[in-house]
Amino acid sequence: MPDINLTIDGKPVTVPAGTLIVEAAKTVGIEIPVFCYHHKLDPVGACRLCLVDFSPGPPRPQTACTTPVAEGMVVRTQSAMAVQARADILEFELANHPLDCPVCDKGGECPLQDFTFRHGYPTSRIDGPRLHFKKPIPLSEKIALDRERCVLCYRCTRYYDEIAWEQELTTDQRGVRSFITSQFDQPLQSIFSGNIIDLCPVGALTSRVWRFESRPWDMTHSETICSRCSVGCNVTQWQRRGQLVRVTSRENDDIDEGWICDRGRFEYTDVNDPARVRAPLIAGRKSTWADAVNAIAAGIQRKGAKLGISLPQDITNEEAYLFRRLLDGPLKGAKVKMHGRTAIPAPAGETMRIKEIDDARVIVVVASDIENDVPIIDLRVKKAVSKRGARLIVVNPESVDLDRHPETVHIRHAKGAAAAEVRKLASHDLLKNAGGPVAILFGDGHGSEDMSELASACGALAAQVGGKEMPLYRATNERGALAAGVAGWDSLDGVQAILSWGPPPAAGLPRSAKFIAAWDHLPRTAYETAVVLPATTFAERQGSYTNVEGTVQFLRPPIAIQPPLKEGWEVLCELGAALGLTLDYPGIFPIQRELAGKVPALAKVAQPPSPEPEPPLVLVGPAHP
Repeated sequence: MPDINLTIDGKPVTVPAGTLIVEAAKTVGIEIPVFCYHHKLDPVGACRLCLVDFSPGPPRPQTACTTPVAEGMVVRTQSAMAVQARADILEFELANHPLDCPVCDKGGECPLQDFTFRHGYPTSRIDGPRLHFKKPIPLSEKIALDRERCVLCYRCTRYYDEIAWEQELTTDQRGVRSFITSQFDQPLQSIFSGNIIDLCPVGALTSRVWRFESRPWDMTHSETICSRCSVGCNVTQWQRRGQLVRVTSRENDDIDEGWICDRGRFEYTDVNDPARVRAPLIAGRKSTWADAVNAIAAGIQRKGAKLGISLPQDITNEEAYLFRRLLDGPLKGAKVKMHGRTAIPAPAGETMRIKEIDDARVIVVVASDIENDVPIIDLRVKKAVSKRGARLIVVNPESVDLDRHPETVHIRHAKGAAAAEVRKLASHDLLKNAGGPVAILFGDGHGSEDMSELASACGALAAQVGGKEMPLYRATNERGALAAGVAGWDSLDGVQAILSWGPPPAAGLPRSAKFIAAWDHLPRTAYETAVVLPATTFAERQGSYTNVEGTVQFLRPPIAIQPPLKEGWEVLCELGAALGLTLDYPGIFPIQRELAGKVPALAKVAQPPSPEPEPPLVLVGPAHP
């Protein structure tokens, strides 16, 4: 359809047909205030705050969040009628709103505060008793609800219905006494529940983990990447006085669309653990870095000792490259096992991109409960099904989250038989008549499937139906570690010396180990007699991750490393020197340049992008009649 031409406050605007007035205004920097509207949710026109005046049209204010543009339309956001209508709505919103901005966690970044100053009346004409509720209501261990602050925009309930496919939130009572509540007063269980905090335009929904911790103006923040799984969601990490105090979502439409799971949002408090290991230890006593590194080198070089190495799931590309150099040299022959790694082999080439799921007509999910394995991809699949009409086939021996859709075709099978079922799918009616792109997403059944057979079957199915495949790696930087050649899948049984980097191996430390060295940020009882090196956390680490689709993304740590802590690449260089291998780099950038030249799949680590500033909005002050 041809683009639409209109004017907004005298400015010419050209936008695609179907664009809502509120979105068209953004293209020319004009702010139309909204509460209920959110660009990732279906418009409902519930709060009425976005009222504007336009012609041709009825001689009364209309909602900009539900009205699409029309050819020749003339929109006036600052006419006397529009300005008064918005001010009236704000006056109603504030009639029962508590004046607790000084203690509200939303203070300083609250749209209600901002809109009141920019669009509201200078004083209120309402002088009566306010409606009160019990406060706060614990919706879960992580989320608190303050009903008195709620403006009933219904973003939270709509998000649950439209995006998460859950029915955990609802509205109780009627009229002015309406309030948000959980179904049957049960705690929220969804792994995506924390997104309602970011969605809430006021301080009604807040994080109990961050509650009363700080204010926006006394924190600094950094735009970085989540380390909790392989999706690589974009997040903002906030620090105050050297502590990580909050994690919020940051929209990247290609990957996460502005959503993050609760693991990424709430699991960060270990960064601030007062018991953190901050200096090297030998047999539980503080040591120097040189003595500790030399002790590790001596322990793993013992004559005849079989070495096992456990790697963390969030090893960076740069650390993986240096570790590969150690494995090619003094650590050659060591058994390596990566924490959280799947059994999926490295991809032979390019794989499907996350954003391509949006346009799939049929989505096949094999050997994975993606809600737990790659949570935000789960939301992407739900979007394709509920908003784009994609059909869904799940091949799994057990019930999974995606079964909640009534039209999901679930093919159950015995564990280990996924490949056989995939080979039959080419003749399935949905795939024979797909009428568009087919997405094949496959996991490893958490070790239950023969991955060489399953990967081959999924590749063959993609070729037969003209589809694309996406292997669902679980570990944070599994794909980058595979490219660097260090994502091991060895058994650590029988080793006589072990270097445990990150959490202890999932199967526990092997009993055969006579020498144990740990590189971790938390004290573990298993390491009481070991050599322990202090590790940095995801909030302090430089480098990059390669996500599940193969995109390289860069970490921008919000917290500066406090000596005697050292960067991972520095420790690897010192360990290499103690083992007789020279790894001489003055900083991380030379490592990235060398890595980019030697590992084609990671070539983009040498090209860190600069963040693009967002265009400023035109903030118009009150113009009351």
